[in-house]
Amino acid sequence: MTKKDEENVLPYLSLIIAMVAISFSAIFIRWVDKDISPLVVGAYRQTFASFIFIPFLMKDNFSEIKTLQHRSLTQMSLVGIVLGLHFGFFISSVTKTSVAAATLLATSHPLFVVFFGWLLLKENVSQKSQFGIFLSFIGISILFSGELLDNSGTYQGNLFALISGILAGIYFLAGRSLRLSISLPTYAFVVYSISAVTLWCSVLLTNANYYPLPQRDIGIFLLMAFVPTLLGHTLHNWALGYLPAYVVSVTLLAEPFGASLLAWHFFNELPTTWVVLGGVICLGGIFVTLISKSKPQYTDSVVQES
Repeated sequence: MTKKDEENVLPYLSLIIAMVAISFSAIFIRWVDKDISPLVVGAYRQTFASFIFIPFLMKDNFSEIKTLQHRSLTQMSLVGIVLGLHFGFFISSVTKTSVAAATLLATSHPLFVVFFGWLLLKENVSQKSQFGIFLSFIGISILFSGELLDNSGTYQGNLFALISGILAGIYFLAGRSLRLSISLPTYAFVVYSISAVTLWCSVLLTNANYYPLPQRDIGIFLLMAFVPTLLGHTLHNWALGYLPAYVVSVTLLAEPFGASLLAWHFFNELPTTWVVLGGVICLGGIFVTLISKSKPQYTDSVVQES
């Protein structure tokens, strides 16, 4: 293979590795002791994830953070709170519904980026995007209705996953302008740290047990920080430098499939007919929405919905 071939193949290979890494997020959550609160899981994950970026910031002695304007810090703090809530709801959803349903509904965030961009920022939405959003909501409705008809007891988990998707949409939309002027390590460190503080406050308010915890679970929290966050999202961001943004955006839709396959392998868990039917329609709508955007604005993978 020539050097040029390697340059052409490596970005796509990195996307495959990234999607496998990100797909493990829900699996790691399931591996955690069931007696540990999802809020504790999220708090540890985000704490460790914020630590990852400290070495990058030490290279210039935290100079960018020191020069951040008060307005930017306030905006990043609000974004961090939203991110913390997102993880709280997503992790809770994985413990209350199927991995397939949780990751599918959390991956719906591009719909809400477009919707809130239109509603709040008066951004133009093409007819294709409108059709994609409509199609996705039909899929989500089928998923919810079918699970209710089956009386599977997963309604709360599905609702939490959908809320996490909405919060992820708000996160991406709110952080969009900030990421244009602030480097990835600085942005991620501040936002992750605030999200961790948000989750720790939730832990204290709910009197959840957070210490001592089994070493095995601490190890899983570290895996959550390093595999989906450092490996998965870093490779995603790297690929953005070599591939069209819409290509990277569309690959995010692979997470529900990857996570579902892993759940089948590790837990013998198969999605219900309603999840499959609603999921295919929903993902189809998201796909239409993504490709109809000439310049997608929500491809920054500092944080995915999971």
